[in-house]
Amino acid sequence: MSDYVQHYGLTRKVGPDCKPAAVAPQHSWNAPHWFSALVMLNAARHPDHHAHPARVFPALGLPQNGAVLPHSLAVMGFMALAPRRWRAVMHPLLEAHIRKLEDVAGGL
Repeated sequence: MSDYVQHYGLTRKVGPDCKPAAVAPQHSWNAPHWFSALVMLNAARHPDHHAHPARVFPALGLPQNGAVLPHSLAVMGFMALAPRRWRAVMHPLLEAHIRKLEDVAGGL
């Protein structure tokens, strides 16, 4: 359930060599809520873990280009059990995150 919530809807582009792009902070959801950090040993800072897998938990940060869950991982896990509600909450966030990434990529 945790992986489902932390990666929902976020995909990596596939290059001409048929390999997916390297995992980066924008490929997972942040959950910067105190409860997530406490219960999940800072897994709430999941995107930084993907960007810097060798970094120790206390040093994990909140990347600026990571998507942010609206509630703690525990709340989002329960919400994922109600698909209609889950999609109503997550799809607008997912669309906004994708637009933000496209704006950043277009500005490069």
